[in-house]
Amino acid sequence: MRGELSEAEALALSHLNSRRFELLLHAARFGGPFTASQLREVAPEHSSSLTRDLNALEAGGLLVATPSASEQRQGRPVQFRLAPETPELFARLSALISEASTLPPSS
Repeated sequence: MRGELSEAEALALSHLNSRRFELLLHAARFGGPFTASQLREVAPEHSSSLTRDLNALEAGGLLVATPSASEQRQGRPVQFRLAPETPELFARLSALISEASTLPPSS
């Protein structure tokens, strides 16, 4: 699959926008599990949409939550962490961009 993203990779990236990408970077800096409250402390400018954004990042497979979105969460603390595939996805994306930048333009 050289030069292309898989369908799963493209789907994961489709859940990103600039705000969610910034939240993903904050999440990576935790280096382990974190709660929405902890993320809110380091990214207060994203408070109003934080739950929606975390759920979207989880739906895209970029974050993993315990308990997951498919489980009953009401009243239960939720721990998030970067999905193991997330750093690999961005490394692959970087490699694809580097590769594409060395190719002649297509007509």
